[in-house]
Amino acid sequence: MGIEIYFKFILGFALILIAARIGGEVAERYLKQPAVIGELVAGIIISPFALGGLIFSHDPIILNFALIGGEGAAFGAIEENVFRPLIHIGEQGFSVMEVISEIAVIVLLFVAGVQTDVRSFMRQGKTGTLVAFGGVILPFVFGYFITRAFYPEGPSSAWLFMGAVLVATSIGITVRILMDMGRLNTRAGTTILVAAVIDDIIGIVVLSVVASMAATGAVEGLQIARITLVGFAVWIALLIVGVRFNKYISIILLNPFKRSGTMPIVAILIGFLIAYLVTLADLHPVVGAYVAGLMFAACREKEEIVEKTRPIMLFLAPFFFCYLGMQVDVPLLASAALIAFILIVLAAIGKVIGCYLPAKFVGRMSNNEAMIVGVGMVPRGEVGLIIAGVALLIPGALGNDEMARKLFGAAVAVSLFTTIITPTMLKPFFKRDSSKSAVKA
Repeated sequence: MGIEIYFKFILGFALILIAARIGGEVAERYLKQPAVIGELVAGIIISPFALGGLIFSHDPIILNFALIGGEGAAFGAIEENVFRPLIHIGEQGFSVMEVISEIAVIVLLFVAGVQTDVRSFMRQGKTGTLVAFGGVILPFVFGYFITRAFYPEGPSSAWLFMGAVLVATSIGITVRILMDMGRLNTRAGTTILVAAVIDDIIGIVVLSVVASMAATGAVEGLQIARITLVGFAVWIALLIVGVRFNKYISIILLNPFKRSGTMPIVAILIGFLIAYLVTLADLHPVVGAYVAGLMFAACREKEEIVEKTRPIMLFLAPFFFCYLGMQVDVPLLASAALIAFILIVLAAIGKVIGCYLPAKFVGRMSNNEAMIVGVGMVPRGEVGLIIAGVALLIPGALGNDEMARKLFGAAVAVSLFTTIITPTMLKPFFKRDSSKSAVKA
């Protein structure tokens, strides 16, 4: 196999984008649903477990999870129908499409950060923090005890991992839903964003604890404390820099590129740089991308940056959601239907209750606004898949092969269906909110 391998990746990239565009258009125009739902469903349809596997059954690259690099440019991303949604470097290679997907969600979060009202973001800091912690406790407890009830003989690491799967909200999906519905800068929308960023940091800490226990049988307290403190310190420092020193950001970083018209491109490149730098503090790159966007949101060039970078986001973001849908193995979900259904219901209830209470009683929001916050924190998306993928890479963490297969299927179901149901759940609350605003006006 020669250079034509790389040409096939180009075709795969184009096919995924086309499918995402068609799915999004159908969802918006004919089903009156947000485009993200159509993009996810399109991914399920063209996945190697469905249409992609039928049409390109003998091709490991096109609409498949081929890996590049390593010994023999291995195409082993699918092993016994269990997809591991992580990038592997070294002997096993790495996934080109996974890298593109990561780039897409970084661009999405950067643009969302630039569009955010920074002052409103700061005002909702206290409420958002409590919403994040409230939305972690109940889901983790539900995930732990339900898995323990189904598999009492299984390892404790499996119970803990399934609790962790239910913890973290997917900030990428949440942002896209708020953007599609035009609610990014409402009080409820800003609270959700604050909570989702903090939730991501908490999720990383929980994952680190669980992975440490599964791999070594012990918890490294110093490592957990370091991740927590450094994570919050980096996030707060970048936010303060953007708010307090926005004039200097404009003068030093943006002004030199205005004459050439490349200033917005430089801004998004800085976003990529910061997205990488936060990974050195064990944070997910989307946290860095969003905070980088917030830095530029306080600058006077905000509107121009949004205007020029939004088309890039609209081009790439559908790829991320369609590729997420491609990771769904429907037969795998069917093998874990009962536990998956219970976990989906409790994942939604846990987030809604845990986030509603602080939004209502600390943030002093109306019942409708607090429900928007609670429901807006429901989608797990790629975060749940990443946690489940980490569990698969630790031998025995999810029990024997049959148990691991079913729990991974349940985790995929939680990630998918909490994402699909969220826009539909949010629409009546947003309509009610709009009706009240119209009456007041």
